[in-house]
Amino acid sequence: MRHALRSKLTAATALAAAASLAVLALPASSASAGSGITPGRVHPMKVIEKVKSKVALPTENRLPLIGGAPVGLPLMYGSGEVELTNTNYAIFWEPAGHASSASYKSLIQRWFNDVGGSALFNTTTQYYQDLGSGQQNIQNVSRFGGSYVDTAPFPAGGITDAAIQAEVARVVALNGWPKGVGNEYFMYSGPGGEIVSSYCAYHGYFSVGGQTVLYADEPYGGQSGCEVPSSPNGDPAADSAINTTSHEQWETITDPTVGGGWTALDGDEGSDQCNFMFGSTNASGADVTLNGHGYIVQQEWDNNGAPFGCTMG
Repeated sequence: MRHALRSKLTAATALAAAASLAVLALPASSASAGSGITPGRVHPMKVIEKVKSKVALPTENRLPLIGGAPVGLPLMYGSGEVELTNTNYAIFWEPAGHASSASYKSLIQRWFNDVGGSALFNTTTQYYQDLGSGQQNIQNVSRFGGSYVDTAPFPAGGITDAAIQAEVARVVALNGWPKGVGNEYFMYSGPGGEIVSSYCAYHGYFSVGGQTVLYADEPYGGQSGCEVPSSPNGDPAADSAINTTSHEQWETITDPTVGGGWTALDGDEGSDQCNFMFGSTNASGADVTLNGHGYIVQQEWDNNGAPFGCTMG
């Protein structure tokens, strides 16, 4: 009965909910004067404690059932763009004294090379955009566009959202990388750069010169509340960061401009509804194997299931 009732929610109601989304308190996002950056919106991934608790966060209004199974709502289309295909770039911000583990960068880059075409991300292909010329479904095409290591110092006042946007914009310009929906920039700060409390990562967008830039903030992996239950690659920080990367990547594909794509009535994006819900693991602790490489990543939301829910693909 719950599913039948929810299936009758109108698209108009969903659009109204999406338009009124609140977001978690994040580091200040106001752009610095003369930066040329116009801030957009962001959507955070909550920490494990918030998943388990019955305290609803502003954009996470669903309550978990006993045993941890989420009460999920169907995703509804908000009339905007999705990423029909996606190319992803990694920016590693690691000043002196804030270097990542020896395998951190290479494992994250390997993920981006492995995930395209996977059963896990095939879940995105049921979602689509219709911008007036007919329905276009997402393709299971994810590419790795490149990486950049920046050893410049962190800002004296700490890493704010405005600082992340400025860093992404600077590195994109420096490398001549493309802007626009379909390209996403993942900014990974080194150890000690960002201490998480209410969120593990988030994705959002801003614009430079009228062009959209999609980005995700990825604090150093494995911090309390954001760690994965196993480490198939022997690097808990990197394995945890890959899980949050998968979460933000899937959400950006289906909802790049935070509310215009596919969201639930309560403001959740698809990955939120499966947050820290993993599949069965093998002897190495992996719940998915891509191109012979093991990873531990959360399940993703299937709108077409009977009933709809979380799946590894």
